[in-house]
Amino acid sequence: MHPLIDKSMVETIRNTGNAAAGLPPRVETLEKHGLPYDREAENVVVSGCQILYLLPHMLSSLSRVLASGGLSHSFLSREYCCGNYLYRPAISARDDAALADCRDLSKEFVALNLLAAKELGAKRLVVFCSPCYPIYRNAFPEEDIVFYPAAIAEAMGSNDYAERIDYYAGCYRLHRKFSPVPMDLDSTEEVFSRLRGLEVHRIDAPQCCYKPEGAAHIAASVTTSTLVTICTGCYGQAMASLPEGGGTEVLMLPELVERVLP
Repeated sequence: MHPLIDKSMVETIRNTGNAAAGLPPRVETLEKHGLPYDREAENVVVSGCQILYLLPHMLSSLSRVLASGGLSHSFLSREYCCGNYLYRPAISARDDAALADCRDLSKEFVALNLLAAKELGAKRLVVFCSPCYPIYRNAFPEEDIVFYPAAIAEAMGSNDYAERIDYYAGCYRLHRKFSPVPMDLDSTEEVFSRLRGLEVHRIDAPQCCYKPEGAAHIAASVTTSTLVTICTGCYGQAMASLPEGGGTEVLMLPELVERVLP
């Protein structure tokens, strides 16, 4: 294993599924929020190792949207981190050998989730975590793996929604360093096209929102009372950068769609 790779993190992922030790039991969180797990389903949702604990209500919204459209789905009681946190030192050092080792480890971890999904009869993985998506697709390009807006588009049908929103898709600069697989942004546009009457003001991303200039750009570009994102990292940065009491609500895409459904 390359010396730039955190060996203790690798062992923590192998032993617990999580990149960090000490997280709550996954089943406890799934049950608390009424999320189906380890059941036979055509779709298995990959939450990401941190998101289930940090933003469970987002996954609840996604689950309800999928259920409303009759898409059978399940979460996993044990989900292995894709290893994206292991990549940071290799990316900073621009070390191709370390990156290659990181990708081999990701393939190991993703394979465990794929195996668990197939044991449930799943034909597809629906990835909610944006860093996971390109890593999964790069590790197993032959498998049916989609970014979650694609599943939302399938589930939602068409609805009237004559409102105006701001939309920040994100920059995905870091994601391109994890994997050469591009992010799927077209599926979100498909979701928007199914909301008849919706007007979308698209905010560009000249800088990553984790940079002060990027966060400030989002805050200065908002024109409506609703800002929609598809990346949980961008969601957190938008929440932090918008002025408190400014009148703009920040939503992840499943929350917006859930409000529109009859």
